[in-house]
Amino acid sequence: MSDQMDNAQDQGSQPRPLELRRERRFHSLADLMYESVRRLTFTSWTLPFVDPDQLARAGFFFLRTHDHVQCAFCQGVVGYWDPGDQPLEEHRRHFPSCRFVSGMPTGNVPAYHSADDMGRVYRLLEEYHQFRVSSTRPTGSNYRADAIQKDFGHLSYPQFNTDATRSLTFRKWPKSVNVPVNSLAAAGFFYTGMSDFVQCFHCGGGLLGWREGDNPAADHAHYYPWCPFIRTVWNRSDEARPWGDNLPPTPVIRPIQLSSQEEDLLLAHPLAKRVVEMGLMASSVKAALKNKVERTGRFCLEVTEALEVVFDYDENRRSPSTSGLQRDGVVPMEAAPVLEARLVSDTTQAAAGGQDARVEELRARKQRLQKEVMDLQRRLEEERRRLVCRICKMNRVEVVLQPCSHLHFCASCARPLDRCRTCNAAVRGTLRPIIG
Repeated sequence: MSDQMDNAQDQGSQPRPLELRRERRFHSLADLMYESVRRLTFTSWTLPFVDPDQLARAGFFFLRTHDHVQCAFCQGVVGYWDPGDQPLEEHRRHFPSCRFVSGMPTGNVPAYHSADDMGRVYRLLEEYHQFRVSSTRPTGSNYRADAIQKDFGHLSYPQFNTDATRSLTFRKWPKSVNVPVNSLAAAGFFYTGMSDFVQCFHCGGGLLGWREGDNPAADHAHYYPWCPFIRTVWNRSDEARPWGDNLPPTPVIRPIQLSSQEEDLLLAHPLAKRVVEMGLMASSVKAALKNKVERTGRFCLEVTEALEVVFDYDENRRSPSTSGLQRDGVVPMEAAPVLEARLVSDTTQAAAGGQDARVEELRARKQRLQKEVMDLQRRLEEERRRLVCRICKMNRVEVVLQPCSHLHFCASCARPLDRCRTCNAAVRGTLRPIIG
């Protein structure tokens, strides 16, 4: 890819016009697993020869820094696009081990929904996400169903309850976003560190897609009128500018609990199918995923997270006070002895009852899970090696070489390079990827 930022002018193309912002709200950075949310980040995309629909479909969201985009699944950063570049091919070329482009099951929710059960579960998750954004209140890692209430004392992010603490979060605010940081902090927002996503410390509501001339306090009051904090600093009568088409969609009206039919449909998701294929009981998988979606408003991101969710659910159901797997991300390696002990206990109980068939089934399940844990350990070690500088073999990789975009070296080793050690391309500059 070229390292020139004026490709559009060189090609004689006019910049892409800005799009309308019909939805700007979000509740969690994990919402980027939805293609529709990734697409919302491109309303300020001006590069004419790269289609933002294709970028969002390829797993990317806009970082609001030059033309750099980032994968929501592997966190890989790609930029300096040339005419003719295909987002999915560039993603696969630069980050071939990404779960998303390699075809492994992920929590991605595509914008296109087919008519089969898989399409139906994607449509369910999309509609449920829209419902949560418009009708519930985020409280850090969980939700409260009191978004329409006017008064409540609980702070979603109490660590950012002062202007000073919120202002400190904007140290890496994208320079291309011409919205004053002090006005964002005064409106109750702190910076999440990702693209131009900000959230309110009190109500937890988030906004993205900022443009020059935006009034953070007015936008906060417009999209989250029930927030107690913004009610104290903004008078709705002061709002003079028309909103036009930049209105939030009509809220989705539905129960916060999934119905039994919707619960059954969760098993059609690729992640659920993979976990069932690994030997876990479909009833446990279904119930655990239902609990996950209702509690956090989102599905799992990858197989290891789905495994952890099911194991936690089973453990809590047996003994709520002894669950030791309450973590986000991947299944911890130290969980292997816990899983094995649980399976041995189940096998002993089944044998005492003379259920020989059940014993054999549990033994087979134990072997499959042991193999899965070993595979996860191997993958974890491979990922650790991949993140170590290829020159000094000690420091973590830190900078991306341009224009080849290889992320293989630490800052100290990359600084004196005039050619990339991986592909021998001339080094014209470096940049630090934003991974938040």
